[in-house]
Amino acid sequence: MSKVVDWIKSNVAIVVCGVVILLVLVLAPWFSSSLEAGVRESAEQRARQVSEIAGFERSPVSLDVPGRAPISGSGVVNAALLEQYRNAAARLQSDAEAVRAVAVEHNRKGRGVVSAEAFPRPPRSQRETIQFDVYDRVVEAYEDLLDRVRAGSPPEEDTVVAELQRREMQFINNTLRKQTRKDLDAREEADLDAELAKARLVRYGERARELSFYASLADLDVPAPPQQSRISTAEMFDWQWRLWVAEDLLEAFAAANDGDASVVEGAVKRVVSLKVLGSLEPPRSGGGGSDFGGGGMPGRRGVEGEGGAAASGGMSDEPPLGEVRIDASIEAPRDFARSFTGRSSNGIYDVRNVEVVLVVATEELPRVFDAIAARNFMTVLDVSLRPADPFEAARRGYIYGTTPVSEVTMLVETVWLREWTAPFMPSDARAALGISSGVVMDQGS
Repeated sequence: MSKVVDWIKSNVAIVVCGVVILLVLVLAPWFSSSLEAGVRESAEQRARQVSEIAGFERSPVSLDVPGRAPISGSGVVNAALLEQYRNAAARLQSDAEAVRAVAVEHNRKGRGVVSAEAFPRPPRSQRETIQFDVYDRVVEAYEDLLDRVRAGSPPEEDTVVAELQRREMQFINNTLRKQTRKDLDAREEADLDAELAKARLVRYGERARELSFYASLADLDVPAPPQQSRISTAEMFDWQWRLWVAEDLLEAFAAANDGDASVVEGAVKRVVSLKVLGSLEPPRSGGGGSDFGGGGMPGRRGVEGEGGAAASGGMSDEPPLGEVRIDASIEAPRDFARSFTGRSSNGIYDVRNVEVVLVVATEELPRVFDAIAARNFMTVLDVSLRPADPFEAARRGYIYGTTPVSEVTMLVETVWLREWTAPFMPSDARAALGISSGVVMDQGS
């Protein structure tokens, strides 16, 4: 036994190594199993985390974009993405506001009303007489419009007759050396008639070169003078609105004629008639609202509380009107059964259709359509043509030149943004269109 102990003492390293080897052989399987389980669990945990991350990357994301359909995709919704979305939405909103401002200015063209006293609410002290003042100003505005676009009528017949009488006497006395028409023979009388016909055409031609196109107040459907009975402020505002419509169309016709061209060279020769369809009438008891015809308002009643004078059609002593409430974020509906544009009056804009009859140089008709579209939010919905007789027109003083001409009947759709028109509207007009507005305390107007 002592020899074994001595050997162990002299071979400690060998003994320790042997013991370690024995322990390894005994414990290795247990350590191996435990280590494998830990590694497997760690790997499985990491796999689950990777799967969760991949799931986040495939998460469906839908972003609302102003003015467009939502954008759908997949990705991780994080702070960076949300910040990018906010920045993009802000840019789109800014662009939309800029476009809206340009559209309003294009539609309005800096226009106001003929009487700031009458619209939107005339003072009580003038409500018996204001209609006459408004009418006079509307007629004056039409006359200014005709002057501005260089439109007018052929020479007055009485003026032409007086000029021809003077020319007749000059021709008889100076050319034929006779005293009166009774002294002429058949040949001389024929020469006189030919000279007078030539003089008449020369006078008509001179007038044609002074004008861009023919048009008169009678051709523009100017309202009839008001009678002594008081009319509604809605009807007065309708006068103003019709003036705006006529202004846009006549300015478009002048643009089609290049401004400086005369009737003889221009595309548009004559405005035979211009009629704004429908009327802006306050709703009656048991009846519908305004109908602008074709693309106008469907029957709508004035909403109670949105206007005080709607039911009576007169000018009542309602409180002063507050700010117009128009939600520019709503979508304007389309009804393509009504017209190919699908537009009709809604909470954003009003549609007023116009029937226009023109005499146009036939080959220049596309230029006229382009000028109408360029002037404002106007679209030609329907067109019919028939040949025009320039010789018959010349006998009545209308000189069209030598190019073939047609009489064109057009239905034109005009669009009016309420953002600028509604603040001018009196209460009964707003009620007729279903436009709501607040009221403010009366300041003793």
